[in-house]
Amino acid sequence: MPGPDRTPNPYFRYSGMGLQLLLTIGFGVWLGMWLDKKTANHTPWFTIGCSLLFLGGALYAFIRSLPKT
Repeated sequence: MPGPDRTPNPYFRYSGMGLQLLLTIGFGVWLGMWLDKKTANHTPWFTIGCSLLFLGGALYAFIRSLPKT
């Protein structure tokens, strides 16, 4: 008798990817705000830079994880 099907549900996989994108970008924004506060910047340069850097990294990881068709 064959065992249960062990292929993961694609909905869980893609919802996990979305959560990973959200958490990565959120961490970048938090890190930038923390750095701006620590350095007493009046303009949010670290927030902008970190959020864009983490956005690029998250999108790169997301695109690499998509299946090749």
